[in-house]
Amino acid sequence: MRKTVVLLALLVLALPVAGLSALRAGEGTLSVEDGRGTVMIQARGGVIGRLDRGTVTIYDLTPEDENDPYVFGDDLPVRLVGENGIRYAGSGLRYRVTGGGFKILINGRGIDLSAVGKGSGFIRGELEAPGLYSLDGADCRKDPVSCKPLPDVQRRFQLGTPGADKKSAPPAPA
Repeated sequence: MRKTVVLLALLVLALPVAGLSALRAGEGTLSVEDGRGTVMIQARGGVIGRLDRGTVTIYDLTPEDENDPYVFGDDLPVRLVGENGIRYAGSGLRYRVTGGGFKILINGRGIDLSAVGKGSGFIRGELEAPGLYSLDGADCRKDPVSCKPLPDVQRRFQLGTPGADKKSAPPAPA
């Protein structure tokens, strides 16, 4: 258990660094801190996070690849949702989805997550203590104004620049 917590902590520290370098490749970042409500992301990239109490539903959109979602801490039996979705529920959930395409729906309290990739999604917070979020590399510690409370109405967002990738980016000036 202790090794898992240390590994998760290291991954959480590494993800913002990966997120900043990903911005140059046309990918975007989303960070949610102590959120209360709903977060949905459909993207290609990675998400790592935890949830104090609630549900996490993961749809693996590229099931043929070697990257499987990883979830632990679920209290209740997992439920299949549709053809390729699995719903986890409980207290103290930890989750990681990396590599291919995915859709992840998180609903509950104490949502902490970092996501890097290209795609879209929505966020919606509860009126009481909704939590904070930031998009595209904003650092709440250095610039608190860049982080906003989760909106109480559903807000759609774009993760990354559509159609941008390393191959189509112009070369850097010499």
